[in-house]
Amino acid sequence: MFFIFGSPRSGTTLLAQCLNAHPDVIVPHETDFIIPSAFVFDRVTDPALRAVILKPLITGSQGFTMGLGEYLSADEVCSIVDRHSGSLAELLTAIYGALTERAVAKLAGDKSPNDLLFLRMLLKLGGIPKDAKVIHLVRDVRAVVTSIAAHKLAPGIERVFARLWCSSNLLLYDELNGTAQYQLIRYEDFVREPTRSLGMLCKHLQISTASISKMLDPDRRHPRYRGWSNHARLYDPITLQEDHSCRDAHVIALCERQAAEALAVFGYDGHSPRSRPTPRQPQPGALSRALRFLALSPGGKR
Repeated sequence: MFFIFGSPRSGTTLLAQCLNAHPDVIVPHETDFIIPSAFVFDRVTDPALRAVILKPLITGSQGFTMGLGEYLSADEVCSIVDRHSGSLAELLTAIYGALTERAVAKLAGDKSPNDLLFLRMLLKLGGIPKDAKVIHLVRDVRAVVTSIAAHKLAPGIERVFARLWCSSNLLLYDELNGTAQYQLIRYEDFVREPTRSLGMLCKHLQISTASISKMLDPDRRHPRYRGWSNHARLYDPITLQEDHSCRDAHVIALCERQAAEALAVFGYDGHSPRSRPTPRQPQPGALSRALRFLALSPGGKR
């Protein structure tokens, strides 16, 4: 399996749909069970009791019908949970393995923006299987906050969101950068050169690059998002499009102050999202180091 990690409004849905258009790949609608399941694994040590809790949690979640439930029945998922409640990595491998088989694909992926914000729990539990690939999609936080504000997704969050963006993206980068599991991609590079970016991701996932034209075809994207105002451009050809009308100088200044470290690490320091500087090596700050320490401390004990 593979994960697409990225903050909300970073292009994760577009990227997931491009990958889903590959004949060897299946990416369901974003799930909402991984992080809640992680907390169950962290707090409940008895595998049998875990299974009792996890079955209704996964199959009764708001996102089940549109997500996993489009391919696997509730009974099938419950059977998987009964047999694979020993570890979170084991459970995810089994669920996405069944999804791959049902979709007659070779690889299944998960795309859930909220997972990045709770990454510490996944790392603490070893919830990212060792053989799972990770795609880390990063977009300039100034553009992210502008998009959140434009769509009125969380009024007021622009005052603090850059802190979350900074810490969560740095944590993933610090933990996995340089490993065979990990591939960083910037949204701005993806939409500017989609063919090149998708070719790189195909190689990372070890799937054929012969289907890139299909991956770029808007008509091959799942119709479930048609009519969604926050995905209005999903069915257009990929281009670098930004809405500057909602930009607020005060909010942008807040972003630059709150996320200075990550803006530098990911190559946005002092540049607009349209530029293409070479990302510098990270110099993790106290917050990033603290999050990593907590993630690697079993049970939160030191």
